[in-house]
Amino acid sequence: MEFISLGRDNDIGASCHYLRVGNVGITLDAGADPNEEGPRSLPDFTPILNRRVDHVMITHAHHDHIGGLPAVNANWPMARLHLTHASKTLTTLMLYASARLQRRKFYEGSSPYRPLFEDEDLDDIFDMYHSHDFNQRINLGSGGTHAEFIYSGHLLGAAGVLLTTDDNRKVFYTSDTRSEDQTIIPGGQYPSSPVDVLIMESTLGADPVAEQVTRSEEEIRFAERLKAVLDRGGSVLIPVFMLGRAQEILALLGRFKAKKLIDPETPIYSAGGLREVSKIYDDYRESSPRIDPDFRVYSVEQRRFPRTHKARARALNQPGIHVLASGMMIENTLSHLIAMELLEHEQHAIFFVGFAKDDLPAGRLIHAAQSGAEGIILDSRRGMQTINCEVDRFRFSGHAHRRELLEIASGLAPSTIILVHGQTEAKRWLKEALYKECPNAQILTPSQGELVKV
Repeated sequence: MEFISLGRDNDIGASCHYLRVGNVGITLDAGADPNEEGPRSLPDFTPILNRRVDHVMITHAHHDHIGGLPAVNANWPMARLHLTHASKTLTTLMLYASARLQRRKFYEGSSPYRPLFEDEDLDDIFDMYHSHDFNQRINLGSGGTHAEFIYSGHLLGAAGVLLTTDDNRKVFYTSDTRSEDQTIIPGGQYPSSPVDVLIMESTLGADPVAEQVTRSEEEIRFAERLKAVLDRGGSVLIPVFMLGRAQEILALLGRFKAKKLIDPETPIYSAGGLREVSKIYDDYRESSPRIDPDFRVYSVEQRRFPRTHKARARALNQPGIHVLASGMMIENTLSHLIAMELLEHEQHAIFFVGFAKDDLPAGRLIHAAQSGAEGIILDSRRGMQTINCEVDRFRFSGHAHRRELLEIASGLAPSTIILVHGQTEAKRWLKEALYKECPNAQILTPSQGELVKV
């Protein structure tokens, strides 16, 4: 087996990995970096341009796992694209949304790059979709190589990939995974028998705090802090990823209201694409793994976040909760703009509920608040702003913390572990810990484009 990681080796953007198993060429995911624009956002396909790609296994519909699909289809138009049924619906929505966003940014002048793909390019991709049930055998070659999607617990439709080669070797790609229950989505599942090669995410490998807090403790703290802000007349901004984190947080807020941990009459505002995603969550509630199949995201009463400046000001100046994208507060997104409106007012709060990269506005604000900085520049046009509002972070990630990852690896007893989808420090910590947890395993952290033979 040959393995080449095509995305950046020291980051979590543009997840895409190439495998050659016998005479079958496979890519695991085809993402784009949401923090980059234009060709820079894509994986580097140069090392495999002269190789076959027969199948593309899409594990879930986050942009950093699907945004490069049009580029893969352009280079290998006959490759079959495999994903779960829910991921098919979500991927369609997310790619059309990405095309619209790229067009808008180019024509308004906020990006120098023409769109990487248009709607008609997506029509060709969707013709190559093959959607599958979890644990369904997917034949990948005449020699007996096959795959199946294993439910991963990350978000709706998300899966790991278990490959079985024609000589009966097993390769398991975790993709993004979480073994513990969330609010809507139950914890992930893993192969029932040992595997030969484990390709494992490492997103939270450098976060020592995540492993020390329980979800129940964090839920209690979150409810208490929300109540305190609302009781003093403030608004709370919760920046979220529109797919996954938004729906989990809305469900949690609904639970808080039902238990009267916060005032049941508190208005909850949402906006944009996350509302469309919430509808898809509801549509698949009976056909996808769910803690409570009867729960609907839209059973949590939500108001549409106002579009006019006057209506926004009125909404922000009374107690309320604003669940808005993007989770990392990328510049000019709604959460970024509203954060600047709340930042200097002490009655308000900005609460983060997921992973935040250090070099993006969300990560920089968290660091500034934790270090006691008096101010921060979230937008160069606005300049330095004083941090007067409450800023806090709550660990409700859809990723496994590093102790979970060690347990997953130990349970699968692989002879080779390849660490992917994480920053350098995260991989370094996991590699050292895995030497103790899996002493007989070879542990690899290949660079982008590096050929690994296993």
